[in-house]
Amino acid sequence: MELLYKNLIVHCVTPQGYLCSRDHSVFLLQNQSKRLQQCFTLPAKNNGLLASLKYRLARSRLRQWLKPQLGIEHLITTGKQDMVIVYDQIYIHSSQSGDTSVCQLQGLTSFAGPLRGGMALHPGSDMVYFGEYLNNHQSDIRVLRIDSQQNVATVCWAFPRSDIKHIHAISYDPYRNRLWITTGDADHESALYYTDDEFQSVHKFAGGDQSWRAISLLFFPDAIEWGMDAGKDAPASAINHIYRYEFASQQRVQVATIGNPAYAAVQCADGGAFMATTYEPGRLQDTPEQAALWYRSPDGRWQQVLALDYRDSQMPTVSRYGMLYLPAGTVPAKQLLFTTLNCGARHLACFSYSLNCNS
Repeated sequence: MELLYKNLIVHCVTPQGYLCSRDHSVFLLQNQSKRLQQCFTLPAKNNGLLASLKYRLARSRLRQWLKPQLGIEHLITTGKQDMVIVYDQIYIHSSQSGDTSVCQLQGLTSFAGPLRGGMALHPGSDMVYFGEYLNNHQSDIRVLRIDSQQNVATVCWAFPRSDIKHIHAISYDPYRNRLWITTGDADHESALYYTDDEFQSVHKFAGGDQSWRAISLLFFPDAIEWGMDAGKDAPASAINHIYRYEFASQQRVQVATIGNPAYAAVQCADGGAFMATTYEPGRLQDTPEQAALWYRSPDGRWQQVLALDYRDSQMPTVSRYGMLYLPAGTVPAKQLLFTTLNCGARHLACFSYSLNCNS
């Protein structure tokens, strides 16, 4: 495990490298040189002299050194290599013009953002989708569709509050040309849904207990796999496992025990995968006070390869959980870049990891 940069969030992998962010700025971390190349910075939300001065102060190096902020958490690229960012507004950065514009909301005045890693691109239409992540509410939960070419976002589906509390993630399945929706959190709210027609219709696949409470899904020609997301609101008996569902036999099997909830997963170019587990202070389960990285070999065997002790950074506006931010996309075989949050090794730092050196 090698420290690359402080105060840097990894978002997704591209052929040129990893897209990352620091505060309001997006960077390309180049594959070979590991240098950071700044791509753009989000514009100020408000106009006027006072707003401009506040924005410049917040973006200054001194401010970032004295009091760094989490900044951008949700970024995804489209097939045309535009970038869609969900922050205080929805922004679209054009790869052709280099301009960054605010996406227009059509039929809605406000929205709740997704959970980290919750956005998906459908490659057929080049539309970006995300579901609202809300707590302590009684609202229906909406799915937003973002058309980066038309610069507009609309509501394309809504789940009744009686069915789900919130959406954890929307993920594209290339083997079934399908968008999957993972939901939570109570037993009756924990389920996998899917749409084969980009939210003209939505179908419930399965659910009903904590074993179906998931965030990230991994896709294979014959199966899907996921780690449970039974957090501190779950009973002590709800130890988290990894499950595999095989479509031919319609059977689900438990393939590993991971203890803490799985927040993120990413697939490798050789058929392997990485999964990150999160430590939630106050959990009832008897699990380690660590954020951990798990590796799936191409033949399907899971093992824990890294564990980082929890340490609360007490950073304002940041979750108190100990976690690892993984990138979206497909990473090279046995190699990974990730960002740590509330970990003893370092908080809000970008690390590279190679399974070959087992460090």
